[in-house]
Amino acid sequence: MTFRLSKHHGLGNDFLVLLGPAAVLAPIGPDHAVRWCHRHTGVGADGLLLGVTDPPVADDGPVDLAMTLFNADGSRAEMSGNGIRCLAHAEAVRRGVTTIDLRIATDGGLRTVAVTPGPDPATVAAAVDMGPARPGPSPDREPDAGAVTEPIAFASKPLRTATVDLGNPHLVLLVDDPAQVDVHRAGPHWEAGYDAGINVHAIAPTPGATDDLTMAIWERGAGATLACGTGATAAAHAAHGWGLVGDRVRVRMPGGDVEVEVGERLMLHGPSVRIATVEVDA
Repeated sequence: MTFRLSKHHGLGNDFLVLLGPAAVLAPIGPDHAVRWCHRHTGVGADGLLLGVTDPPVADDGPVDLAMTLFNADGSRAEMSGNGIRCLAHAEAVRRGVTTIDLRIATDGGLRTVAVTPGPDPATVAAAVDMGPARPGPSPDREPDAGAVTEPIAFASKPLRTATVDLGNPHLVLLVDDPAQVDVHRAGPHWEAGYDAGINVHAIAPTPGATDDLTMAIWERGAGATLACGTGATAAAHAAHGWGLVGDRVRVRMPGGDVEVEVGERLMLHGPSVRIATVEVDA
């Protein structure tokens, strides 16, 4: 069987999107994600998004889509702030509209996404109600103290740490300069303290800017990525709690910037770009 996928990215965090009825998507699973997301032997992406177009009605009303996200390594993720924007974008294209409000069921809970036209035909802007932030998990073991201060991986020991649950888990590390953190080494080191894994973000206030953060990223199941929407939201929430930023925060990542509104419910604002449509064999 052949499937038609669309490829999108949110600030360089790229996804393959497959939309369809539950019966059609049921056979698609981790093995497909590993094969299709491979950078050299597949299409290439950070993850595979499945959007069920005939989801069951939720307790509080109808749902437009049900989202399942598989990381590039085949593991299942509860939520993705960039991914859900890409999924909503794909659904808008499927419906032939440029403006739409969607209710999307995810493994991390129900999310609403408002899609509006972007600066060019391939781009949309999307605002995601990320829900409330909750305390994240405690580590199952503490990182080795010697590795924490290893200068190759860390410019210095993190100044503060916090875990945040946004439907998926995040560890936010306040550092002197995220550009000096080797996320390829520091990310796995910190993630190893959590048996279920965790997304790791090194952040600092952006020099010369107000309500502005710079962030380096290590994502559970995907590795170093150019952007992380849930991570940016977690970073803004943590930094706000530390008194470093106000209620509306710009988060700068290697792939670009998002804005986060901090409150009882957090709002994530960012783009999705449609790259291509591809056909793949099951």
